[in-house]
Amino acid sequence: MKTVLIVDPFSTGKLYAPIFNSLGVRCIAIISSPHLPDHFTSDLVPENFEEIFQWEESLLITLEDIPITAVIAGCETAIYLTDYLTELLDVKGNSRITSDFRRNKFSMQEALRNHHLPHINSRLLSSTSQIPGLLESIDPDLKYVIKPLNSAATEGVVFAEGIENVEAALTNAAWHQANDLGEINLGFIVQPFVSGPEYVVDMVAFDGTFIIASVCKYTKVHKNGSMFVYESLDTLDPGESSLKPLIDYAKLAAAALGIKVGPIHMEIIWSDAGPVMIEAGARLHGGIAPQLFEHVYQPDLLSLSVDCYLGRPAPEGMSAAKHVSHGKIGFFCSDKKHTFESPSDATLICATQDVAYGGHTYFIPPGGTTEVTIDFATCPGLFWLHHPNTEQLDSSAHNIRSLLWR
Repeated sequence: MKTVLIVDPFSTGKLYAPIFNSLGVRCIAIISSPHLPDHFTSDLVPENFEEIFQWEESLLITLEDIPITAVIAGCETAIYLTDYLTELLDVKGNSRITSDFRRNKFSMQEALRNHHLPHINSRLLSSTSQIPGLLESIDPDLKYVIKPLNSAATEGVVFAEGIENVEAALTNAAWHQANDLGEINLGFIVQPFVSGPEYVVDMVAFDGTFIIASVCKYTKVHKNGSMFVYESLDTLDPGESSLKPLIDYAKLAAAALGIKVGPIHMEIIWSDAGPVMIEAGARLHGGIAPQLFEHVYQPDLLSLSVDCYLGRPAPEGMSAAKHVSHGKIGFFCSDKKHTFESPSDATLICATQDVAYGGHTYFIPPGGTTEVTIDFATCPGLFWLHHPNTEQLDSSAHNIRSLLWR
């Protein structure tokens, strides 16, 4: 029987095991750290795994006696351990020599620079003592983005214009504090703000051959004093000729990051100078996107990833998945702190009867207090839609927002 190790099977990483189980593949879970937050570890579904281990070096003795087919990163926290186990257990995967390129936001930009690809010039700060030196070297007329080195989504990302605001953002940053992943912030990077529409390209690498699994476009709005409030994510057809420069760049960037096997989630700004990567992760697209993609693309991201880890070849004659429908993720936004109340049963029934409705979720419990939304970490919930007609998607998005968030 084939066996796969899934490191930190949380977030969308929890989607793997049921599929492998249905294929007769044995699944073992490895928890990378005892310090992972409860909102991560609560995703674990014990019955999907024959064994669940807390990582420690002595576990290698047990694992070396098991014929392992693949080691899979369930989410961001799993990248380093996944690459480490891949090498020690002699399984096909991504080299731990380049792990930083797939997790460290400074290192990934340096990898692009070293491969002569468009990148964002980044300054790395490991302590507050480096702030004065940075302030002496930045252009006071430029806009900057300050972000934690190893956080996820837009947690801790701050937009600043002018030396005083950059200094304030860095001084008030969460130095050496635990982030939403349960990891300690290792430092911060300062980057000139790159403007332009933001895209997401999801790929799956089959021994270095990249299959485009999805292309999406974010809509973000300037709200509540933040430049990073998500409004929607819309799926696009990878076969559109207008997207070719974006896709060509994404493949070159993925190769520069040393990705050989498995899914790649890449966020890209299409600036006036062309596409440039913001950051990337060697894991599935987070949230509910993989479930949405099942209705939008053939083959979809999750099935391609499973095929890859089982050693199956890339789809013959196919460089990108086929876009068979349209999808949208809409994000709820709270403009003030207030007590959240669930919609009535009648309202929920009305929402679920919308022709494009796929589902919805809230990130706060009834009776909880909403934060003012300034990024994804403070987003109170979302919904997802799919339909063959894009005009219907827009109409349904307006309908769902009015019903499910007030």
